[in-house]
Amino acid sequence: MRKLGNEPLKINDSPANRRLPKLESLLRSEVGSAMERELELPGGALLTITSVKVLPDLSQTRIGVSILPTEKQDQVFKILISATSNLQRIVNRRLKLYRVPRISFYFDDSLEKADKIDRLLDNLSTK
Repeated sequence: MRKLGNEPLKINDSPANRRLPKLESLLRSEVGSAMERELELPGGALLTITSVKVLPDLSQTRIGVSILPTEKQDQVFKILISATSNLQRIVNRRLKLYRVPRISFYFDDSLEKADKIDRLLDNLSTK
């Protein structure tokens, strides 16, 4: 009889769940490279990938982006959305996967919120 250890049963420790972080990292790299090569951003605009989340069934990837300066956010996000199908095609060719998740972008304003909180704290400390 095989002795069971005292280790707790890890329900979400399947090979598929261990693979998701690797896939998210790979997608971050490939999408970032494709964005660098393919997108023509207005002068002075900075587009940063802040997060990549792949659904467990590998059907979709949600990619959070941050855009600076704030005055150019709408313009840059429109450029990104219009280039999504081209970026998807490039990533599909580069990755040797049975199923490449469908890419969708969303605007991640968490960096702006953190910056605003930092400025408020700085103002409090100077008073």
